[in-house]
Amino acid sequence: MSSADGQPIRVLHVDDEPDFADLVATYLQRSHDDIRVETATDAAEGLDALAETPVDCIVSDHDMPGMDGLDFLRAVRDENPDLPFILFTGKGNEEIASDAISAGVTEYLQKGTGTDQYAVLANRIERAVGEYRAKNALEESERMLSTLISNLPGMAYRCLNEPGWPMEFVSDGCRELTGYDSAALVDGSIVWGEDVLIDDDRDELWETVQAALDAGDPFEVTYRIETADGERKWVWEQGRGVYDDGELTALEGIILDVDTRLIDPADRQIGRTLAENVTGRERILERVGDGFLALDDAWTITYANDRAAALVGRDTESLVGQQMWDVFPEGVGSDFEEQYVQAMETQRPAEFEAYYDPLDSWFEVRAFPGEHGLSIYFRDVTERREREDRLERYRTLVENVGDPMYVLDYDGTITMANQAMADHLGYDRDEIVGTHATRFMSEADIERGTDLLLDLMDSDRTWATFEMETIHADGTRTINEDKIAALTDQGEFVGSVGVIRDITERKARERELERYETIIQTVEDPVYALDAEGRFAFVNEAVEPMTGYTPAELVGESVTTLVAEDDYRAGVEMVQTLLEEPERTYVTYEIDLHTKDGDTVAAENHIALLPPDEDEFTGTAGVIRDITERKQRERRLEEFASVVSHDLQSPLNVITGRAELALDTGDLGHVENILDAADRMEALIEGLLTLARQGEVVGDVEETSLSTLTEQAWKQVQTAAASIDLRDDRSLEADPDRLRELLENLFSNAVTHAGEDVTVSVGTTDSGFYVADDGEGIPADRRSKVFEHGHSTSEEGTGLGLTIVARIADAHGWDVTVTDSSSGGARFEFSV
Repeated sequence: MSSADGQPIRVLHVDDEPDFADLVATYLQRSHDDIRVETATDAAEGLDALAETPVDCIVSDHDMPGMDGLDFLRAVRDENPDLPFILFTGKGNEEIASDAISAGVTEYLQKGTGTDQYAVLANRIERAVGEYRAKNALEESERMLSTLISNLPGMAYRCLNEPGWPMEFVSDGCRELTGYDSAALVDGSIVWGEDVLIDDDRDELWETVQAALDAGDPFEVTYRIETADGERKWVWEQGRGVYDDGELTALEGIILDVDTRLIDPADRQIGRTLAENVTGRERILERVGDGFLALDDAWTITYANDRAAALVGRDTESLVGQQMWDVFPEGVGSDFEEQYVQAMETQRPAEFEAYYDPLDSWFEVRAFPGEHGLSIYFRDVTERREREDRLERYRTLVENVGDPMYVLDYDGTITMANQAMADHLGYDRDEIVGTHATRFMSEADIERGTDLLLDLMDSDRTWATFEMETIHADGTRTINEDKIAALTDQGEFVGSVGVIRDITERKARERELERYETIIQTVEDPVYALDAEGRFAFVNEAVEPMTGYTPAELVGESVTTLVAEDDYRAGVEMVQTLLEEPERTYVTYEIDLHTKDGDTVAAENHIALLPPDEDEFTGTAGVIRDITERKQRERRLEEFASVVSHDLQSPLNVITGRAELALDTGDLGHVENILDAADRMEALIEGLLTLARQGEVVGDVEETSLSTLTEQAWKQVQTAAASIDLRDDRSLEADPDRLRELLENLFSNAVTHAGEDVTVSVGTTDSGFYVADDGEGIPADRRSKVFEHGHSTSEEGTGLGLTIVARIADAHGWDVTVTDSSSGGARFEFSV
């Protein structure tokens, strides 16, 4: 024979007769190959042996020199309250039995003759050890599952299926999810269906859950709650009905914040029962602390130990001599009476559990019939049953939660995995349990997890989270967030538990977000987002070169920092248009952008609405584009249009009119006027082409000699009797072609306005150079207009020459001013 769990049973046998002790060891080990016996000849030696080597059960004689068996039992109980202890004595009586039971003996057995007594002893040993191990396994399972539930990324619950859904159990995750303590929901001061659910969602949620329950299915719902601080958030819930004999008694499930629920609900399944190797309610726990009653055949209590009296809240004197059903009238017609009567009639022992209403307690009972009555051993197992109920609730919750969960032992071997874990890895559950974690995780991730567990052991924290990969049965890898906690036994590390969330989708979104952020930061145009109040919530780096403000200086500030009130109001109207016309995705309008230095930049603002939050306006996003060059081109186009429509119209009218006169009169003298008008148009067209070709742009700049370009430009101008006076020279960083064109236009302007015999001088200044003539000069009140296109005081002038001069200077970044020359003529000074 062997033990139920296949593990050897280590027995310490203490007896002052060494020969008898050896005989007992021989019989036990020969007939039960799972029992290993160590002997000691007195209680002191037994305590020493117990201190050195752990054992599963103690068998002890009673009558021994020095410390007798009862004193030995009390010494053992001081250090090991639950260790099975069998008093195996040749000297037995009712008093010793009573004292042994009071001291916490597990079994009481008298020595007899023959070998049958050793079979009875072996049976008692195996039963006591089996119950002892079962209790430890139960407590370990409860601790393990409790740790798992506490590490869930949400709230586990058990509630009644009544309006308001009153809670019977709520896990610690309640506070993080709702802001309320779990105790407030359990005691009813906060009602889930009335204080947490949103009114608009309540009726629809009730109907959805009831429909699933009517169909016998689990339910899965998404709805809104209002937290203790007034915040509204979306949550996802998965749950199922709990039934007793086909009758719905409660609901159990898990509730998660939608942002943390990264696993597709369609992939979540209600799992099977957790840890099939854990035995059920039928196990009999060890019997330390049993109450004992002796009844005669008339149901009169002839003996009651102190523990029995304490369990029923009476004293022994009020029990002994009383009729059983007078003392416990509520037992009449109950399981207690039925089982006792049956044991007496059949003369077979009865073992059962029953609820005793007056004490609001469950009792485990063993009744042994005899020739003259009944011996009853009983113990209060209410706490154990509550523990089993909690364990079953934890099992249900662990299996109902869609997140994969696992338990590792000290060496990293998987000792438990829920169905969601099996689904996540693509294996059957029995293929996972008993396998080392390295089969499903990389060595590097296991090392990181181990380091975190060691840190937890040295800190006040109970759990930690890290990112890791799991390896599926098909070889694919999934990115996960693993929330782990250490399992300890008397402060020593014995393993760990973990709850996994698949964050592959979230990581993909994060990478996509990073890509978008990179794109936005590399866009040369400023990109921004405004909140509902018009404050900057985001600005990319491109804003600084355009405005002088850094993103940090603008975030949190009103958009009016950059735009005038009129442009801001125009923007508000544009936003209103988008709100009223959902088919429009964006609008564009022009604004003047105010820089940090006080300058103004012409810009185009493209704006769109940010996604709403429950139909509430959340703000706008936009892109700003510098359109200064475009506006300049538009101005040039306007200038061209003006010249074409006005300046060219005048000589065209002259040509048309003179031609008609020449035809009518035959006077060829009109031809001269026609030719003059044509020359005028040619000059205007040439100026227009110059502006169109050159605009306000310069090519590559290089070190250029002012004197060299002056000589080249002078040769290109019809100077007649005019003369050039090159007074000094300097080098300039300029586009040679554009600078030569500038000088040509100044020389032509001097000849046109100052006369054919004008003298033009070119020289340098501290800041640049000048071009001057000895003509009549330009009156002070007209100097500000000479650079405007079409302005000319000569009938031969186009009014474009000085406009071209100003634009070429501006393209180089030079300033040009008009003043008097030393001879009273015009002087154009250029600051480079």
